[in-house]
Amino acid sequence: KRANDLGDPVTFTLGGYYRLTNLKVVLAPEIETNKYAHPVWELATESNSVPTSSFVYGGGIRGMHPAVKGARPDPLVPGVNYRLLVTTDKDQQAQHSFCISTNR
Repeated sequence: KRANDLGDPVTFTLGGYYRLTNLKVVLAPEIETNKYAHPVWELATESNSVPTSSFVYGGGIRGMHPAVKGARPDPLVPGVNYRLLVTTDKDQQAQHSFCISTNR
C-alpha cells in the first residue's frame, strides 16, 4: 500500500447542507473513556466553510484545513469501531459510530 492510501473510500452523508466548523474521527472505545481522544482525522475552520451535505474520509472540504498543520488522516482499519463527530457554525453537534467491514 502507498503511504497515502486510506483504503476503500468511506463517504458520510448529512441530512442537509451544513457549514462545518470542526469534523473529527476518533476511535470509539477511546472517546468513551477520554473526551480528548486522539483524532485519526480532524478538519477545522476559523471562518466560513462551504455548506456541505457529504464528504469522503480523508478528503477536503472547501474552507476547512487539518486541525494540526501538516497532519494527515490515518488509514481506517477494518473491524475497528470509529466515531465521527461534527460541529456546525450554529454550534449544532452530531456524532455517528461506524466500522469498516472486514469482508472484502
